[in-house]
Amino acid sequence: MKAEKTRQTIVLPGASGAEPIATAARIGNLLCTSGIPGIDLATGKLGDGPEAQFDLAFRNVRTLIERAGLSTDEIAHLTVFIPGQSHRQYINKPWLEIFPGDDRPARKTTHAGLPEGQEVQLQVFAVPGGRRQPLEIPGIAHRDPLPMGVKIDNFIFSSVLGPDIPGSDQRPEGNDQIVQTFKNVEELVKIGGGTKDDLGLVWVYLGNFDYQPFMVDAWVDMFPQDGDRPSRKTFPYDLGGRTTLIQAQMIAVLGGGRRSNYEVPGIGHHDPIPLGNRKGDYFFSSGITGTSPGTGKLADGAEAQMEQSLENLRLLMQEVGGSLDNLVHITTLLADQKYAAPVKAAWDKIYPNPENRPALHMMQLGLPGRDTLAQIHAIGVL
Repeated sequence: MKAEKTRQTIVLPGASGAEPIATAARIGNLLCTSGIPGIDLATGKLGDGPEAQFDLAFRNVRTLIERAGLSTDEIAHLTVFIPGQSHRQYINKPWLEIFPGDDRPARKTTHAGLPEGQEVQLQVFAVPGGRRQPLEIPGIAHRDPLPMGVKIDNFIFSSVLGPDIPGSDQRPEGNDQIVQTFKNVEELVKIGGGTKDDLGLVWVYLGNFDYQPFMVDAWVDMFPQDGDRPSRKTFPYDLGGRTTLIQAQMIAVLGGGRRSNYEVPGIGHHDPIPLGNRKGDYFFSSGITGTSPGTGKLADGAEAQMEQSLENLRLLMQEVGGSLDNLVHITTLLADQKYAAPVKAAWDKIYPNPENRPALHMMQLGLPGRDTLAQIHAIGVL
């Protein structure tokens, strides 16, 4: 039976009169959530301290997924957003409670600025009806209880991938770390039955942005064909002062024909990445800012930038052959949490019906020292 392509929005309600605690959106065989905080559903209050909030956040994941008619066995990837390194100690206890067996989703832990009082947010990708198959690169393993990646239905989701050399306790240095990390991305897709041509979206986290020019060269070496590249987001990211210079994470879509790239004149990237790409029935964007295609100027203020970003996304979806109704997930990067309210105001103008909108996840990450106050990244199903 073919999956229904009409978007369904599932709400995890807050206390009476309060904003929903979280939402999920589903189109076809892909479900995505907003950020899911550690709020007590009964009281509408945040948990008392990090450990309580982590326990509540994982419980809320289960509740939201079950409200959508799924089980936790259909979760493909879970991202843990925390304010800093000290919060990592709270992850594995509730993680192992919700995923007690060896069949676990891929997982990424990301340090990001969270709303005041929040110690954690969780964000989930799930594949309704899918069955997880853990993927490992022989000779590389995570210290935490999670797989290197999973294959589920026609998707591959990775956990974080670094510059580890399979079978060696040594890591390369400098530029060679970038080359090795991209090799590991390609190898994991290959183990899952695909090739680098199946990659739809790659996140790159650079501990030292001086390496960004070489990273771009390595990217072009990996994807030399104009018009046939995955979407990508590159974050300047604190990797904890370690010797690791780069980490990567990816989503691949197996089958569905050749990957196609799409642009909107006037708002493209200088970097050789597409504004968006389509792989089969799935759409992934790179970063989309609030720059006007007509003037080339950035809109003034966070709300105006969000409105223009969504308009640019609408134009891009027209090129792809869809519309804003095909979107299932939007991540909005914020220069500061103070911009969350105006960004949400713009969001409500574009998507006024809370029962029919993509999942929106806002996070303070990836926009330091720029005039850009908000930038969006989108995933869709056509």
